[in-house]
Amino acid sequence: MRERSEKARILEKVARRAIIPKGSVMTEVILNYRRYRGKRHQYSLPLFQKLQQNVEPVFSHDLQLFYMNVETGSDKLIIYLHGGAYVSEILPFHWIMLDKLTRQIDDTFIIPDYPLAPFSNYRECYDRLTFFYKKCLEYYRDRRIILMGDSAGGGLALGLAMYWHAAGLPVPEKMILLSPWVDLIMDNPDIENYLSVDPTLKRSELSIDAAFWADGTDLHDYRLSPLYGDLSVIRDVTMFTGTHEIFYPDIVKTHEKLLAAGVKSELVVGYQLNHVYPAFPIPEADEAISHIADIIRNL
Repeated sequence: MRERSEKARILEKVARRAIIPKGSVMTEVILNYRRYRGKRHQYSLPLFQKLQQNVEPVFSHDLQLFYMNVETGSDKLIIYLHGGAYVSEILPFHWIMLDKLTRQIDDTFIIPDYPLAPFSNYRECYDRLTFFYKKCLEYYRDRRIILMGDSAGGGLALGLAMYWHAAGLPVPEKMILLSPWVDLIMDNPDIENYLSVDPTLKRSELSIDAAFWADGTDLHDYRLSPLYGDLSVIRDVTMFTGTHEIFYPDIVKTHEKLLAAGVKSELVVGYQLNHVYPAFPIPEADEAISHIADIIRNL
Protein backbone atom coordinates (compact mmCIF):
# COMPACT_ATOMS: atom_id res chain seq x y z
CA MET A 1 0.00 0.00 0.00
CA ARG A 2 1.15 3.52 -0.75
CA GLU A 3 2.12 5.58 2.28
CA ARG A 4 -0.04 8.60 3.01
CA SER A 5 1.30 12.03 2.22
CA GLU A 6 3.09 14.20 4.76
CA LYS A 7 0.21 16.69 4.62
CA ALA A 8 -2.24 13.92 5.53
CA ARG A 9 -0.05 12.90 8.48
CA ILE A 10 0.17 16.48 9.75
CA LEU A 11 -3.57 17.05 9.30
CA GLU A 12 -4.35 14.03 11.46
CA LYS A 13 -1.95 15.27 14.12
CA VAL A 14 -3.64 18.68 14.12
CA ALA A 15 -7.09 17.07 14.35
CA ARG A 16 -6.03 15.16 17.45
CA ARG A 17 -5.06 18.44 19.13
CA ALA A 18 -8.20 20.35 18.16
CA ILE A 19 -9.57 22.64 20.86
CA ILE A 20 -13.14 21.36 20.48
CA PRO A 21 -13.35 17.68 21.48
CA LYS A 22 -13.93 15.33 18.57
CA GLY A 23 -17.59 14.65 17.96
CA SER A 24 -18.63 17.45 20.32
CA VAL A 25 -22.40 17.11 20.18
CA MET A 26 -23.31 19.86 22.61
CA THR A 27 -21.25 22.41 20.71
CA GLU A 28 -23.19 21.64 17.54
CA VAL A 29 -26.54 21.56 19.33
CA ILE A 30 -25.91 25.00 20.84
CA LEU A 31 -24.81 26.43 17.50
CA ASN A 32 -27.84 24.98 15.75
CA TYR A 33 -30.17 26.36 18.42
CA ARG A 34 -28.80 29.86 17.90
CA ARG A 35 -29.32 29.54 14.15
CA TYR A 36 -32.75 28.00 14.63
CA ARG A 37 -34.03 30.85 16.82
CA GLY A 38 -33.69 33.31 13.95
CA LYS A 39 -34.95 31.70 10.76
CA ARG A 40 -35.59 28.01 10.67
CA HIS A 41 -33.14 26.37 8.27
CA GLN A 42 -32.29 29.72 6.64
CA TYR A 43 -28.62 28.92 6.26
CA SER A 44 -26.26 31.40 4.66
CA LEU A 45 -22.77 30.93 3.30
CA PRO A 46 -20.13 31.90 5.87
CA LEU A 47 -19.05 35.49 5.29
CA PHE A 48 -15.40 34.47 5.24
CA GLN A 49 -15.96 31.79 2.62
CA LYS A 50 -14.17 32.66 -0.62
CA LEU A 51 -15.18 30.43 -3.51
CA GLN A 52 -14.26 30.61 -7.17
CA GLN A 53 -17.59 29.17 -8.24
CA ASN A 54 -20.89 30.98 -7.86
CA VAL A 55 -23.39 29.60 -5.34
CA GLU A 56 -27.03 30.57 -5.84
CA PRO A 57 -29.33 30.21 -2.81
CA VAL A 58 -33.01 29.45 -3.33
CA PHE A 59 -35.71 28.86 -0.72
CA SER A 60 -38.38 26.54 -2.09
CA HIS A 61 -41.14 24.56 -0.38
CA ASP A 62 -39.69 25.14 3.09
CA LEU A 63 -36.28 23.87 2.03
CA GLN A 64 -33.13 25.93 1.55
CA LEU A 65 -31.29 24.92 -1.63
CA PHE A 66 -27.92 25.98 -3.01
CA TYR A 67 -27.20 25.71 -6.73
CA MET A 68 -23.81 25.51 -8.43
CA ASN A 69 -23.17 25.38 -12.20
CA VAL A 70 -26.78 26.31 -12.94
CA GLU A 71 -26.76 27.32 -16.61
CA THR A 72 -24.49 24.74 -18.18
CA GLY A 73 -26.66 22.75 -20.56
CA SER A 74 -25.48 19.59 -18.85
CA ASP A 75 -27.33 16.29 -19.14
CA LYS A 76 -26.69 15.44 -15.47
CA LEU A 77 -27.89 16.71 -12.10
CA ILE A 78 -25.94 16.04 -8.92
CA ILE A 79 -27.75 16.25 -5.58
CA TYR A 80 -25.29 16.59 -2.69
CA LEU A 81 -26.29 15.78 0.91
CA HIS A 82 -23.81 17.17 3.43
CA GLY A 83 -22.60 15.36 6.52
CA GLY A 84 -22.38 16.48 10.11
CA ALA A 85 -23.86 13.68 12.26
CA TYR A 86 -27.38 14.98 11.51
CA VAL A 87 -26.82 17.92 13.89
CA SER A 88 -24.41 20.15 11.98
CA GLU A 89 -25.14 22.41 9.03
CA ILE A 90 -23.01 22.68 5.89
CA LEU A 91 -19.43 23.36 6.97
CA PRO A 92 -16.68 25.35 5.21
CA PHE A 93 -14.79 22.24 4.11
CA HIS A 94 -17.92 21.08 2.24
CA TRP A 95 -17.94 24.26 0.19
CA ILE A 96 -14.21 24.09 -0.52
CA MET A 97 -14.55 20.54 -1.81
CA LEU A 98 -17.62 21.35 -3.91
CA ASP A 99 -15.86 24.42 -5.28
CA LYS A 100 -12.97 22.24 -6.45
CA LEU A 101 -15.27 19.61 -7.92
CA THR A 102 -17.55 22.01 -9.79
CA ARG A 103 -14.51 23.61 -11.41
CA GLN A 104 -13.61 20.27 -12.99
CA ILE A 105 -17.05 19.47 -14.40
CA ASP A 106 -19.86 21.65 -15.68
CA ASP A 107 -22.80 19.66 -14.34
CA THR A 108 -25.42 21.30 -12.13
CA PHE A 109 -25.21 20.67 -8.38
CA ILE A 110 -28.00 21.20 -5.86
CA ILE A 111 -27.10 21.16 -2.17
CA PRO A 112 -30.17 21.00 0.11
CA ASP A 113 -29.94 22.31 3.66
CA TYR A 114 -32.11 19.55 5.09
CA PRO A 115 -33.75 19.54 8.57
CA LEU A 116 -31.44 18.63 11.45
CA ALA A 117 -31.67 17.15 14.93
CA PRO A 118 -32.48 17.89 17.67
CA PHE A 119 -35.20 20.19 16.34
CA SER A 120 -36.22 17.77 13.61
CA ASN A 121 -35.79 14.08 12.85
CA TYR A 122 -35.39 11.66 9.97
CA ARG A 123 -39.15 11.55 9.27
CA GLU A 124 -39.42 15.24 8.45
CA CYS A 125 -36.15 15.08 6.54
CA TYR A 126 -37.33 12.15 4.43
CA ASP A 127 -40.62 13.91 3.68
CA ARG A 128 -38.90 17.13 2.63
CA LEU A 129 -36.21 15.50 0.53
CA THR A 130 -38.67 13.11 -1.14
CA PHE A 131 -40.85 16.04 -2.17
CA PHE A 132 -37.73 17.81 -3.42
CA TYR A 133 -36.65 14.72 -5.38
CA LYS A 134 -40.05 14.46 -7.05
CA LYS A 135 -39.71 18.07 -8.18
CA CYS A 136 -36.23 17.32 -9.54
CA LEU A 137 -37.64 14.38 -11.52
CA GLU A 138 -40.25 16.70 -13.01
CA TYR A 139 -38.08 19.72 -13.72
CA TYR A 140 -34.95 17.84 -14.77
CA ARG A 141 -36.73 14.98 -16.51
CA ASP A 142 -34.12 14.86 -19.28
CA ARG A 143 -31.16 14.69 -16.92
CA ARG A 144 -29.44 11.74 -15.31
CA ILE A 145 -29.46 12.11 -11.55
CA ILE A 146 -26.44 11.40 -9.37
CA LEU A 147 -26.87 11.34 -5.60
CA MET A 148 -23.83 12.25 -3.52
CA GLY A 149 -23.24 12.59 0.19
CA ASP A 150 -20.62 12.48 2.90
CA SER A 151 -20.74 10.91 6.36
CA ALA A 152 -24.31 11.27 7.68
CA GLY A 153 -25.29 12.67 4.30
CA GLY A 154 -23.90 9.55 2.65
CA GLY A 155 -25.96 7.29 4.88
CA LEU A 156 -28.98 9.50 4.27
CA ALA A 157 -28.46 9.22 0.52
CA LEU A 158 -28.32 5.43 0.64
CA GLY A 159 -31.42 5.21 2.82
CA LEU A 160 -33.33 7.66 0.64
CA ALA A 161 -32.55 5.69 -2.51
CA MET A 162 -34.14 2.57 -1.01
CA TYR A 163 -37.06 4.62 0.34
CA TRP A 164 -37.67 6.20 -3.06
CA HIS A 165 -37.63 2.78 -4.70
CA ALA A 166 -40.24 1.55 -2.21
CA ALA A 167 -42.35 4.61 -3.06
CA GLY A 168 -42.24 3.76 -6.76
CA LEU A 169 -39.75 6.47 -7.68
CA PRO A 170 -36.72 5.84 -9.89
CA VAL A 171 -33.48 5.24 -8.03
CA PRO A 172 -30.66 7.68 -8.91
CA GLU A 173 -28.52 6.33 -11.73
CA LYS A 174 -25.31 6.73 -9.74
CA MET A 175 -24.39 7.26 -6.10
CA ILE A 176 -21.07 8.63 -4.83
CA LEU A 177 -20.65 8.37 -1.07
CA LEU A 178 -17.78 9.72 1.03
CA SER A 179 -17.29 7.86 4.32
CA PRO A 180 -21.04 7.15 4.64
CA TRP A 181 -22.47 6.53 8.10
CA VAL A 182 -24.36 3.35 7.24
CA ASP A 183 -25.06 1.87 10.69
CA LEU A 184 -26.16 4.16 13.51
CA ILE A 185 -25.92 1.28 15.99
CA MET A 186 -22.15 1.00 15.50
CA ASP A 187 -21.89 -2.40 17.19
CA ASN A 188 -19.60 -4.00 14.63
CA PRO A 189 -16.84 -5.58 16.77
CA ASP A 190 -14.24 -4.58 14.18
CA ILE A 191 -14.84 -0.92 15.07
CA GLU A 192 -12.81 -1.50 18.23
CA ASN A 193 -9.70 -1.77 16.07
CA TYR A 194 -10.18 1.76 14.71
CA LEU A 195 -11.18 3.78 17.78
CA SER A 196 -7.60 4.73 18.59
CA VAL A 197 -6.63 5.77 15.05
CA ASP A 198 -9.67 7.95 14.26
CA PRO A 199 -8.91 11.55 15.31
CA THR A 200 -12.34 13.03 14.59
CA LEU A 201 -15.17 10.58 15.35
CA LYS A 202 -16.19 9.47 18.83
CA ARG A 203 -18.71 6.62 19.02
CA SER A 204 -20.25 7.69 22.34
CA GLU A 205 -21.03 11.17 21.02
CA LEU A 206 -22.32 9.87 17.69
CA SER A 207 -24.72 7.60 19.57
CA ILE A 208 -26.33 10.68 21.12
CA ASP A 209 -26.70 12.27 17.68
CA ALA A 210 -28.24 9.04 16.39
CA ALA A 211 -30.80 9.01 19.20
CA PHE A 212 -31.84 12.59 18.44
CA TRP A 213 -32.19 11.77 14.75
CA ALA A 214 -34.10 8.49 15.25
CA ASP A 215 -36.54 10.08 17.70
CA GLY A 216 -37.65 6.74 19.12
CA THR A 217 -37.42 4.62 15.98
CA ASP A 218 -35.42 1.38 16.09
CA LEU A 219 -31.93 2.09 14.75
CA HIS A 220 -32.13 -1.07 12.65
CA ASP A 221 -34.65 0.72 10.42
CA TYR A 222 -32.99 1.08 7.01
CA ARG A 223 -33.95 4.76 6.87
CA LEU A 224 -31.56 5.25 9.77
CA SER A 225 -29.06 2.46 9.13
CA PRO A 226 -29.13 1.64 5.40
CA LEU A 227 -26.76 -1.29 5.96
CA TYR A 228 -29.87 -3.24 7.01
CA GLY A 229 -31.95 -2.33 3.96
CA ASP A 230 -32.52 -4.02 0.61
CA LEU A 231 -29.34 -2.90 -1.13
CA SER A 232 -30.25 -4.83 -4.29
CA VAL A 233 -32.34 -1.86 -5.48
CA ILE A 234 -29.25 0.37 -5.70
CA ARG A 235 -28.03 0.75 -9.28
CA ASP A 236 -24.39 1.83 -9.11
CA VAL A 237 -22.31 3.18 -6.25
CA THR A 238 -18.78 4.38 -5.54
CA MET A 239 -17.72 4.77 -1.92
CA PHE A 240 -14.63 6.43 -0.47
CA THR A 241 -13.29 5.61 2.98
CA GLY A 242 -10.09 5.86 5.00
CA THR A 243 -8.52 3.20 7.18
CA HIS A 244 -8.21 5.71 10.03
CA GLU A 245 -11.93 6.11 10.66
CA ILE A 246 -14.36 4.09 12.76
CA PHE A 247 -16.85 3.83 9.89
CA TYR A 248 -14.36 1.86 7.80
CA PRO A 249 -15.50 -1.66 8.86
CA ASP A 250 -19.17 -0.93 8.16
CA ILE A 251 -18.38 0.69 4.82
CA VAL A 252 -16.44 -2.40 3.77
CA LYS A 253 -19.37 -4.53 4.95
CA THR A 254 -21.77 -2.42 2.88
CA HIS A 255 -19.58 -2.80 -0.18
CA GLU A 256 -19.55 -6.57 0.26
CA LYS A 257 -23.33 -6.68 0.67
CA LEU A 258 -23.80 -4.58 -2.46
CA LEU A 259 -21.61 -6.92 -4.48
CA ALA A 260 -23.42 -9.96 -3.09
CA ALA A 261 -26.71 -8.38 -4.15
CA GLY A 262 -25.42 -7.99 -7.70
CA VAL A 263 -24.98 -4.23 -7.49
CA LYS A 264 -22.12 -2.48 -9.26
CA SER A 265 -20.03 -1.16 -6.38
CA GLU A 266 -16.59 0.44 -6.27
CA LEU A 267 -14.75 0.95 -2.98
CA VAL A 268 -11.88 3.44 -2.88
CA VAL A 269 -9.80 3.02 0.28
CA GLY A 270 -7.39 5.69 1.48
CA TYR A 271 -4.63 3.98 3.43
CA GLN A 272 -4.14 5.69 6.83
CA LEU A 273 -6.52 8.47 5.77
CA ASN A 274 -9.30 9.96 7.86
CA HIS A 275 -13.03 10.43 7.75
CA VAL A 276 -14.23 12.18 4.55
CA TYR A 277 -10.63 12.63 3.44
CA PRO A 278 -11.59 13.94 -0.05
CA ALA A 279 -12.76 17.16 1.61
CA PHE A 280 -9.44 18.16 3.14
CA PRO A 281 -6.31 19.98 1.87
CA ILE A 282 -4.17 16.93 1.13
CA PRO A 283 -2.88 15.47 -2.15
CA GLU A 284 -5.03 12.36 -1.71
CA ALA A 285 -8.11 14.59 -1.68
CA ASP A 286 -7.14 16.12 -5.02
CA GLU A 287 -6.82 12.63 -6.46
CA ALA A 288 -10.21 11.65 -5.06
CA ILE A 289 -11.91 14.75 -6.46
CA SER A 290 -10.39 14.10 -9.88
CA HIS A 291 -11.64 10.52 -9.69
CA ILE A 292 -15.14 11.73 -8.78
CA ALA A 293 -15.07 14.19 -11.66
CA ASP A 294 -14.08 11.39 -14.04
CA ILE A 295 -16.92 9.20 -12.77
CA ILE A 296 -19.47 11.94 -13.36
CA ARG A 297 -17.95 12.97 -16.68
CA ASN A 298 -17.97 9.42 -18.04
CA LEU A 299 -21.43 8.44 -16.85
